[in-house]
Amino acid sequence: MRKKKRKPRKLLIAILFLLLIAVISAGVFLYRSIQNNKTLPYYLAGEDAQVNVFDAEGNTIAIPRGTLVEIRNSRKTIDDIEYCRFDYDGTEYYILENELCEERKDCVREKELYALRDHVLTEAYDDFHISGWVKKKDRLKVTSYHELREDGTVDFYEINGQGFISEEYVAKEYYETAYDPSVYADVFSGMAGSATLIDYYPKQIPEFENNVMPEQVNALYINAEAVSAADEYIRIAQETPGINAFVIDIKDCYVDTQLGYRSPVAMEYAPSTENIPNSFETYRDNLRKLKDAGYYLIGRITAFKDDAFAWDNPEESLAENGQPYSYGYVRWPSVFSRRMWEYDMALACEAVDEFGFNEIQFDYIRFPEDADEGVELRNTYNETRAQGVTNFLHYATEFLHRKGVYVSADVFGETSGTEADEFSCFVAYYGQFWPAVSNAVDVISSMPYPDHFGSDYYGIAEPWNEPGRLMYSWGRATYYAQSRTYDPAKCRTWIMAQNSDVYDVVYGPDFVADQIRGLRDAGVCDGYMTWNAASSFYKYEQYAEVLD
Repeated sequence: MRKKKRKPRKLLIAILFLLLIAVISAGVFLYRSIQNNKTLPYYLAGEDAQVNVFDAEGNTIAIPRGTLVEIRNSRKTIDDIEYCRFDYDGTEYYILENELCEERKDCVREKELYALRDHVLTEAYDDFHISGWVKKKDRLKVTSYHELREDGTVDFYEINGQGFISEEYVAKEYYETAYDPSVYADVFSGMAGSATLIDYYPKQIPEFENNVMPEQVNALYINAEAVSAADEYIRIAQETPGINAFVIDIKDCYVDTQLGYRSPVAMEYAPSTENIPNSFETYRDNLRKLKDAGYYLIGRITAFKDDAFAWDNPEESLAENGQPYSYGYVRWPSVFSRRMWEYDMALACEAVDEFGFNEIQFDYIRFPEDADEGVELRNTYNETRAQGVTNFLHYATEFLHRKGVYVSADVFGETSGTEADEFSCFVAYYGQFWPAVSNAVDVISSMPYPDHFGSDYYGIAEPWNEPGRLMYSWGRATYYAQSRTYDPAKCRTWIMAQNSDVYDVVYGPDFVADQIRGLRDAGVCDGYMTWNAASSFYKYEQYAEVLD
């Protein structure tokens, strides 16, 4: 009987067992591999705009915070420190877990910043309404921000839960951004404050694509009551080849405040304003005629001479012995009043939006001439008078530039200096200092009216009777003022285009021609504006042949 062979059952079982182990191991390996390479989305976060990461060879690159990356589940341990792994542009990089966040809004980690300059805080990032004030070198608490850009920078920070400031005016560490003010250490200042306490900043006059300022602007002045006669001024300008612009009153104040039109903004800040010669529609329609005729439009606003605002806001206005201060029968708001700043800016923005002004010109950017130490100035932020004037202009220029319009400022003729052959500027007690104003705006517009100069000024016995000689001497003083100004503005000058009520002198075409010639001979060639308070047709027609 043949003996049966035994099946290698034990061997088969062993092989199957080994295969099972292999399959399980492969499954475990595959599972772990899948898990290790599984990713979750995270954003790079940090206190700086760029986050530094490194690769396996230790090479470091900077990636903008806010960048979305896919983080692997597995970690990389280097020198006992665990790093997260992710691919970026085809290379694996490592980053600490605390430099990641799940939501992009949490990418900005700054807690404190330093103010690089004196600056307003605004209620909203894109708004001019003032909610606070910070001083240069102040340490600021960051409570939020508006937008994180693609390059990792922030556009506006919210400070102390109080208001917003542009990122260009703050930094993690303070550093000086202003020019050296010590070049003005020898300038006479008196009660207006030293010229060395004013900040002078690098600037360029902008070139707006849809708002080109003519190289030379020659303008006729139109007061608020004359606006309705736009057709006549267009006719006169078209017969006067040199004229390419108009200066038009938005707000003026001779004795009472006068508005060019019935302004919704004015009714909020100065509702007692009653002298309003035009309806909104009349003003709008006549300015449209000037605009459509191709003229460059400059809107004039008397900034700190405003009787109606002072009446409605006595706590924002000058006072003396507990009573409202009055000069020239007018109550004056304080240059230090942020509410007055805001009103002027609100009116400017309204006029730009509604009527298409190319430029806003601020007149009366000063304190009254006789506001001595006994006058209560409402100096909330402990500024000098000159700082107050300059800080307002920095504020106005920044926000109007955002709207694509230029800013000019009127100053007294004497601010360019007392000597025609050297730098001789001084800080006037009413707060104007030529190099500070010229540095802050796009155009500085002085008012060297011949009948405003006394006997023997610039060595001229009767300046009011020698306008050409006066303007040449003034122009040379202006040359030296501009040469000592950091990044100066254009210099467009007011010329006198009316008779003198000071010396009872009739000023005809020769008088106007002499002023223009004197300016140009002195090298002051950025244009002129005709000051005729009445905006007289007769006078403008009389001067037409010499306004070139």
